[in-house]
Amino acid sequence: MQTVERASDKFRDWFTRAFVRLYHGPVESVGSFNGYSDENDVYWFDSDSAAFGQATPVGTIVLNQQRMERLSDEAAELVYRHEQGHLDRLPVFRGLFWGMVLNGAIGIYYFLQSLGYSLLIPFGVPVKPVAMLAGVSLMLIILMAVATRLEELAADLHALQSLGEEEFLEAYAEITDEGSDSLHVRIVNRVQYTDPVNVVKVNRLIVRAKDFYLA
Repeated sequence: MQTVERASDKFRDWFTRAFVRLYHGPVESVGSFNGYSDENDVYWFDSDSAAFGQATPVGTIVLNQQRMERLSDEAAELVYRHEQGHLDRLPVFRGLFWGMVLNGAIGIYYFLQSLGYSLLIPFGVPVKPVAMLAGVSLMLIILMAVATRLEELAADLHALQSLGEEEFLEAYAEITDEGSDSLHVRIVNRVQYTDPVNVVKVNRLIVRAKDFYLA
């Protein structure tokens, strides 16, 4: 059993380092977040990219040291708690989410293919198969977008419940101010993330529903 655990830990470490290098750059260090010895180890990288942090598919957290150093303790904790929220999901839900992401990637691939085929319609390529391919591809992309939005909402709720409403909203505003001003990042954030005020509203509804159920 210990051999399996050691092999699993080595794989997670290898995968995380490869994941970080692919998307952000080399891992600079591995350690706790703000000295929280009972929390997950964090893989730190140093980059001027727009990313503050990320949860990996193998259940590890990576944080951007350059970005995090500019934040207050409350805002930095919000980033960490948000990423931790991704890991707190049951494995089956994490598997479903990454399955949706894979479906979305396949959908994008086939949608681009359908666009290519559409250029050949004037040369005799049937319209119906191209339209069907485009429709199925769009459905897969929409499912991925919905799954991503729900996953990010769940992670935000985890951070909110850890910090409290006031600190959550203040920290979120600070992170927004520190974020990238590029059009691409703003579009992705608009599609992917729920407005923090709405996150608070959803959390209040959940609390009221729990109170009603337990009453």
